[in-house]
Amino acid sequence: MAVTFVKTVRPTPKWQEMYILARQGRRLILEANGTWSPDLRNTIGWCGPDGIINQIADEGYVLPGCNVGALVGKIGDGEPFAVGAYYDFRPLNDGTLHLAMNENSAYTNQAGALTVTIIAF
Repeated sequence: MAVTFVKTVRPTPKWQEMYILARQGRRLILEANGTWSPDLRNTIGWCGPDGIINQIADEGYVLPGCNVGALVGKIGDGEPFAVGAYYDFRPLNDGTLHLAMNENSAYTNQAGALTVTIIAF
């Protein structure tokens, strides 16, 4: 049996707890919609949950090597992973689901929000 949750994720590099306990090996589906804007320093740019295409985050971001502004997640104290607009997976560990924007923690000028539908099996 599957359970569906709908959550709002703010545009911040701080991890936001979704209050959903993920179990190792049990399927989760995350589908994100909406627009938000990372702090691009002297530029304004809006993007969806996949982030700004071809603008790769460097050190100092939540998930270096992933698009700036992308939706990212982690399970418990596990390693961050890219979520984007759609992510269907089976967690490698037990823990609470957390989501965030792939942003630099020193930047503070973000806007918008995403709506994430989470299906837990």
